Amino acid sequence: MVGLLKLGIGYTFATLMLTLHLMLHSAAVTANAELPAVPLQSHLVELNHHHIHIHQQGKNKQRPLLILLSGPTDNWHSDSAWWIVAQDLLAEDYQTLSIDRAGQGWSQRIDNPSYRQFAKDLKSLLSSDEVVELDRELVFVAFASSNLSLNLLLDDEAIAARTQGVVLIDPDVLTQHSLHYYTSETDGYKKGWQGLEDYIRSGKYDERIQQKLKAERKHLEAIIPSQYQHHMDWDYYDAVEMIRQTRDYQIHKFLEASVYRQDLEAAKSQGLSDSLPLVILDTDFEAAYLEQLDDEEVKASIAQWRQEGIEWYFELAQSSQCGAYWPIETREHLLMMTQPELIEQAINKVLACSQ
Repeated sequence: MVGLLKLGIGYTFATLMLTLHLMLHSAAVTANAELPAVPLQSHLVELNHHHIHIHQQGKNKQRPLLILLSGPTDNWHSDSAWWIVAQDLLAEDYQTLSIDRAGQGWSQRIDNPSYRQFAKDLKSLLSSDEVVELDRELVFVAFASSNLSLNLLLDDEAIAARTQGVVLIDPDVLTQHSLHYYTSETDGYKKGWQGLEDYIRSGKYDERIQQKLKAERKHLEAIIPSQYQHHMDWDYYDAVEMIRQTRDYQIHKFLEASVYRQDLEAAKSQGLSDSLPLVILDTDFEAAYLEQLDDEEVKASIAQWRQEGIEWYFELAQSSQCGAYWPIETREHLLMMTQPELIEQAINKVLACSQ
């Protein structure tokens, strides 16, 4: 069962018949007083016994609905705040939904978070007409590791049939070396979990996370081009930053990362259908890592990951019946904040294929 609670204005796609049902869930949704207020145009959807946060912008129902999925940056912060600029731009011509995985943004924390669970949550969300009409056409735009959930989700024939295209931005590379590279650190989280959790709960990680948050914000303030600054909602970002700094959020973040290998392997086994129109946007963000390193073994591993990524992306695009690989000459990973026009062009490309 999927239930939806309206927590912002501008909400237009739920029916009035749901109102009484939704009010019954309000106590559970608002009980977590440590979180900042849910933003305007945001909603919490109850599915699979927990609540998922979605942020809706745009009203154009004549075009496919854009589903915007976030993956992590260097600090594993993986929420809808990374979509602020691009979503505001895309909403001028499309209806858009950015969706937070369990424990990210305002989405409820759960005991066993994973990209595999998020795929199940997305399936529940998109298979119920309480939020999205069952005949609504879809385009998925997935940043970084969110391609793992998308691979698993699109195994559902009904949802795949409604999907008009997929845009991937720096997706996780599903080759053997890259899987090893991604999990060289995260595999240790599970083995030393109790010590890691105790360390965070004790407050010993607080100063470090504050340093990370300040660096993230300073970087973000520097990279948004002047022509897109009016699309940036700093109130939204500030609220998400408040969530990121909590100890419970950080623990949940590491808990999800502790099963990253299983997520990667599941997505690798599933693959992505070659019948879907596909554009892959590939930035050169890895080059910044190489410049900062002295360890030649680590540098070689990153260089191999980078090369495998180029080859794997090209192969995915070539295998698609209507695919394109777009290498982007930038070292900035957050393309949603710096060059959202490229994302719009990629969306237009996959839609042209589906006509």
